[in-house]
Amino acid sequence: MPRVLALGVLVVAVLLAHGDQEAGGSTSTELRGLAVSLIDRLTARLDDLQAQLTEQSSVLEELKRESRGRPQVAFSASISTPPQENLGPFANETKLVFNKVLTNIGDAYSPDTGVFTAPVKGVYYFRYTGYSRAMKPSGLSIFHADRRVVSTYKYSNQASYDNGHSSNGVTLLLAAGDTVHMQLWVDSWVFVDSRYNYCSFTGFLLFPM
Repeated sequence: MPRVLALGVLVVAVLLAHGDQEAGGSTSTELRGLAVSLIDRLTARLDDLQAQLTEQSSVLEELKRESRGRPQVAFSASISTPPQENLGPFANETKLVFNKVLTNIGDAYSPDTGVFTAPVKGVYYFRYTGYSRAMKPSGLSIFHADRRVVSTYKYSNQASYDNGHSSNGVTLLLAAGDTVHMQLWVDSWVFVDSRYNYCSFTGFLLFPM
């Protein structure tokens, strides 16, 4: 667009110069009329562009204000203890505490309890990964309060030495104060190695409601 405007200005200058060379004739009058018309159109176009720029600037400022007021919530954590060992099995289903925080924007996740508490009503996404040795069964679940939401289970394989990974995720509508955590099934195992963070728990706010 700047090139078009510059070309228009150049054309006007040429027309006016040509008109000066033929001063007094009908051709000069026509050229001046054409130049004036072109100037009017260019001015109108500039006014239109200025109005669009003002509107876009207003929208951008509004988005900035909304962004500053929107809560920012995201966390990722893994298990660091016991180091390089199997965690489990337990006689009862057990809450997993991911005590090695990798990210905790908004401080909604507690590495002491393993519980995420929603700071605002909104739609959140959660995901976990688990790792277990070949001959160890492994069952994992995400809980919304006391309700099991999604799970994975890996059977033990006595005939193979292949270790196994498991993963699942879910989108949840949470009210402010709702809690989300993970549990290890009865007679299940996960392998923990704090160097590689095989077992992890992640969640973040998609958008508030």
